[in-house]
Amino acid sequence: MKLLCSVSSPTRGTKAERKLIIKMLKKGVHPKAIFHDLYVKKKSGGYSQIDLVVATPQGLVAIEVKDYSGWLFGSERQRYWTQILNYGKEKYRFYNPIMQNAGHIKALKEQSPQFAQLPIYNIVLFDGDCALKDVSYSQFGTFVGYANNIMRVLKTIKGFGEAEYTDKKEVARVLREAVRNGENPAIVASHVADVQSRNWDCPRPVISWFPRFFRIFRWRRWIRF
Repeated sequence: MKLLCSVSSPTRGTKAERKLIIKMLKKGVHPKAIFHDLYVKKKSGGYSQIDLVVATPQGLVAIEVKDYSGWLFGSERQRYWTQILNYGKEKYRFYNPIMQNAGHIKALKEQSPQFAQLPIYNIVLFDGDCALKDVSYSQFGTFVGYANNIMRVLKTIKGFGEAEYTDKKEVARVLREAVRNGENPAIVASHVADVQSRNWDCPRPVISWFPRFFRIFRWRRWIRF
């Protein structure tokens, strides 16, 4: 608990996010390098919610954390991915998390000229009882895997060239401000309403054909933006 509190509150974010923070801290990532549950103001209005950002000499690591079960399928170019449950009897679509996190990165790059030129890595990590059955991507700086892969991801990024920070204090200030935004109930409520209006927080059931009728599986809420 004390370890987590060096970065975030024990009630903030999801359990999967908090577990990931603790894992990084135990492996030696400095608490001041980890920013949790950020609400970044978008140029177009509103906010983009980012689960985690880790500041490294090689740039910023934007992490989207998902807590899923079942088999998962998708590619970086597909707008929706597929989740299969109950041995194939239930199928759901959910918004491509690579695209989702790319939107978060876009919001970060809008913060200043320095942010615009900084490398920002698109990392999607899955926790929970899930299996990435057929997930493909090829874009440099993108990684999709399991939450327990986090240190391998950071080690790989460490092998890249160092980023050209022009003002590290500005980066820290912007990220800290985004974290504080998440403590503002009005900002959080506005963001939740915006997400719900776009209906992106609900996976869509896949329609399965059976003789003489269609069966539409129950809606389930799995995604948090």
